[in-house]
Amino acid sequence: MKYFRALIAAASISIFHGIAQAQPAAIQQLQNMQQQQLQLQPELRPGTNAPELYTGENEDIGPQRILRVGNQGKASHRNYLDVNFDTQIFYTDNATFAGGAENRISSWAFVNTAQAAFAPDPYDIGPGKFAPAIGFASQWYNYTDSRVERLDFDAQTAFINLRYLLGYWQFSLGANYTRLASQNTYTETYNEWLPNLSVQRVLPIKDNMAFVIGDAIDYHFTHVPTFTATRNDINDHFDNTIYLTFNWQATSHLVVQPFYRFQYSYYQFDTLAAFKRNDYLSSTGIALLYNFNQHVSLRTYFNYSTKTTDDSVLSSYDELNGGIGGMLDIRF
Repeated sequence: MKYFRALIAAASISIFHGIAQAQPAAIQQLQNMQQQQLQLQPELRPGTNAPELYTGENEDIGPQRILRVGNQGKASHRNYLDVNFDTQIFYTDNATFAGGAENRISSWAFVNTAQAAFAPDPYDIGPGKFAPAIGFASQWYNYTDSRVERLDFDAQTAFINLRYLLGYWQFSLGANYTRLASQNTYTETYNEWLPNLSVQRVLPIKDNMAFVIGDAIDYHFTHVPTFTATRNDINDHFDNTIYLTFNWQATSHLVVQPFYRFQYSYYQFDTLAAFKRNDYLSSTGIALLYNFNQHVSLRTYFNYSTKTTDDSVLSSYDELNGGIGGMLDIRF
């Protein structure tokens, strides 16, 4: 599986609401992009195979048909490192996640990512395969609209992930530590510790078609500078995300992936740190992935999200975004 995990965030919507409350727009962007990657499942590779467990799996052992997903052969050699570089440009009609039309700002945004991980090819353990990964990612996020250029930021993430594949099932246990910093001053604006657990199931339809359904839970242990918030753990919260992706290998190189995601978030504190908070985020979209080979791929995507909240200060919102991206991924 490709380890591209765009962990995005930074800057503050408080400048639009007059609330110095720990960069809620940035944190919302971070969470949306984290969850969006759940839908971009490993693609079906040429040869009408099941989604890959790890990048380059099919090049090592040959195409694996959907009906043979739990009976894979051994690779001729073992890879241990995964390095990838990713660039993406997308358009959003609501860069600040504002609820009112008068506060909405549309913008193009660039996201560049460099990531390296110790991620050995899966080991046979019991009836399934075990795939560990530990690594580090650095990301740069830049807006083009002058009204939100001051929100440009960097993000660094250290992560560990332990996955187990058993037939059509995949189980994942992991944790991330993410630090966000303003590009202007490189002052840290936010950090979080994120343990997470997920399970997903492949539901084959034909050799070149399959649904992937999953459930992911996590908890955000967060910290913001005390001078920007009522309390430095105000963003601590629990997420439960259910997602459904349809994978269609349209050609030997092109994969089409429509998806839907629903996320429930429970916060210990609302913006004023006076009450508990409940958020509901619904997203639907489609991604097209084109693989030139096992190392180079392009993608384009479209996504529409709506969010409702019972927070007395932050607004519910809707957002439309879409863009293109490319990745170079090397395993050795």
